[in-house]
Amino acid sequence: ILSDRDLDFASLRPGPPEFQLAGDTDRIALTCAELGVDATDLELPVPLDRTAYRRSVAHLTTRGLIENGRLTRYGRQIEALPVDRPWAELLVHADAEQLPLVAGASGIDSLHRMTREVRDLHGVLVPGSDHLTAYNLLAEAVNSCGRIGEVHGLPRHLFDETQLAEWAERRGVLMKAIEDGALGMASAYRALDTQLPDVLPFADHRLQARFIDLVARIEPFDLVLDEQTADGQNVRISKTSVAGTWGAVAGTLRYFADRSGVARASIEGTTVPYELLRTYAVPGPTTVVLTRHKQRQELALARRLQYFGFELERSMDRIQGEIPAAYLDEAGSVLADALLAGSVEHPYRARLDRALTALDEYWKRSGGALSGIDRTSLLVLVRAQLDDVTSWEEFQRTPVQIDVTALVPAEARAHLDALPSSLHLRGDAAPLEYEVREGQGIVRVYLREGQARRLREGELPALDRALVFAVRRRGDVIQAETVAALQDLLERSGPAAAGRNDKLSRRHQSHRREPKGFRGRGPRGRPRR
Repeated sequence: ILSDRDLDFASLRPGPPEFQLAGDTDRIALTCAELGVDATDLELPVPLDRTAYRRSVAHLTTRGLIENGRLTRYGRQIEALPVDRPWAELLVHADAEQLPLVAGASGIDSLHRMTREVRDLHGVLVPGSDHLTAYNLLAEAVNSCGRIGEVHGLPRHLFDETQLAEWAERRGVLMKAIEDGALGMASAYRALDTQLPDVLPFADHRLQARFIDLVARIEPFDLVLDEQTADGQNVRISKTSVAGTWGAVAGTLRYFADRSGVARASIEGTTVPYELLRTYAVPGPTTVVLTRHKQRQELALARRLQYFGFELERSMDRIQGEIPAAYLDEAGSVLADALLAGSVEHPYRARLDRALTALDEYWKRSGGALSGIDRTSLLVLVRAQLDDVTSWEEFQRTPVQIDVTALVPAEARAHLDALPSSLHLRGDAAPLEYEVREGQGIVRVYLREGQARRLREGELPALDRALVFAVRRRGDVIQAETVAALQDLLERSGPAAAGRNDKLSRRHQSHRREPKGFRGRGPRGRPRR
């Protein structure tokens, strides 16, 4: 306990522990796995982003750090290192030659935050790698201004403040970033029980190639390929980054808001060339897909080459004749799903579409109360009819049907069919559309704009569910929960104001006088005289 208070240690008594989890979700997930607890079950003083936590646990499980909620041997090695999880993974796999580069770069937050707006990177710049450029700055500072010393028992590089200040001013580098980098490097070496080198090697072309190979082989960072993440998010290379847009960039994603307040993402890190991606890519699972060959559909086996979530290559092998036994079950599921989606050719497709449309309308009219007609139940029903299918030709000969009368009892059908399909308002009909929203049944009333403007609340009939009022205008739908709210939206967004402005504009143009002798305009817009 570090305190300037006068404490009577003999009188201290143990009390209930109070703790708080803080930091990035990877660190929280590792800490909880080490303790053998699930953070989603804890009541914490500060709310935990449980979705991000579960995502981190799943990600660390796929990387082999967590198994059955506990740290693996590899996970314990990573958790014990005093650096962020991606750098800790690189430290564990780095050899003696790569260690200074990884340990030095691990203590630097980013090249952007390390340097000022005006900076001089001549002689230290490593094209394509922010990590190594930042390391080279640290190495130059250590080799020119530093020496090995010891602080509180920790061997580390100490700097001559005057020399470091002059060097940092010339390079446009923040002194604190250099000191933090040296401290982080010393902590990493002590955790690995390795002697800290007096002189740091410079990251030349050979060491750069070895570092990039290590990054490509382990790939613990955020990854962007062709300025997109694996889930399709657009990411741009940071303006101050020296990484290239070719190949993949492994580094740290940072989020910011642009001038319009729109969330954007940028990345800085190390560029990994395409040939290394293919070197360390692994074959993905072979799956059954629907494809088209010479204007006809057929089944095929899709084989993918994947690199940490990205699909680098896909090849298709047509299934001709019998479906291989290992893929029969998957093929049946693919065909059943395609039948429900209406995306596969089949003699019974039109009848299936009619049955699915009827069931969907019954489900909406029931407010979601009907059971046994949801997509999962219908998929099981259709899949059962394809159990004996062993080829595409046999699939085309197999009858597939959905009996609406068997799925929806006659009494329920009679009740749902009796529900009105339109409302009569002031002698005119307004069509109704039934929907289920957030588990509750609603009915949308489609009105013409003139109807909506003249309608009053007292003229509406009572129905068994909530009404939503809508007007179609120029391809858009304007809707509201009440008639008054809809009329207000029409007034504010309607063509009335625009019409008035157009009328004033035309009136202004009609009163504009043309020059005397004006007889219209010629083919090039010049006035005729």
